[in-house]
Amino acid sequence: MSENFIEKLIDLGFKLIELVIDKLLLGGIVLLAGYWVNRRFEIFKNETNEKYRQRQLIAELENQLAMSRYNAELEFIERQISEFYWPIYLRLEKDNVMWKRIKSLSAEKNTLPEAASEAIEKDFILKNHQEIVEIIESKIHFAGNSANSKELINEFLKYIKHVEVYKTIHSIKELQRFNPIDLNEPFPEKIFPLVENNFRELQNKYEKLKKAKFSELNK
Repeated sequence: MSENFIEKLIDLGFKLIELVIDKLLLGGIVLLAGYWVNRRFEIFKNETNEKYRQRQLIAELENQLAMSRYNAELEFIERQISEFYWPIYLRLEKDNVMWKRIKSLSAEKNTLPEAASEAIEKDFILKNHQEIVEIIESKIHFAGNSANSKELINEFLKYIKHVEVYKTIHSIKELQRFNPIDLNEPFPEKIFPLVENNFRELQNKYEKLKKAKFSELNK
């Protein structure tokens, strides 16, 4: 074999080796690139899934908070009605009926005899008044969030003073010919309409809340 042929053969061998190395490098680069892309995709997918789970968790927590607020508001309104406004309203309504039958308090013609009137004052009206005062004094916080709370509380204070004077008059024989109005402590005329107004409004609000759909609670 000639020397020139051997050199060409060696040169061809080097080129084949270079070609193989190039292909191996290219294959390695493609493999690495594929691994990197796949790895980045997995990371992106995991991050996306995590963000989705976080959004789900936040949505669930918001729903739970909305339901908790709803239940708390409903429970508070129930207590406002059952423990405060309704018992006061009911007793004031009884008063409105009974005091008109008492001869010393009413100018109407169909009043009861004096003895019966005294018994009703002592056994019913004074007792009824005292129950209202006890409810006001122990549950006044249920009136604090009403739109007319300032005026209502002012009427309650007038009512408490009226009742104290009324009780004092009936505990002292010499004063029994007087009425609270004679001692500048008249019955507060606004107390009943204010209590009735708040009672009706709370009833309506309660019914609306009970009928509300869950989707409306966050509004």
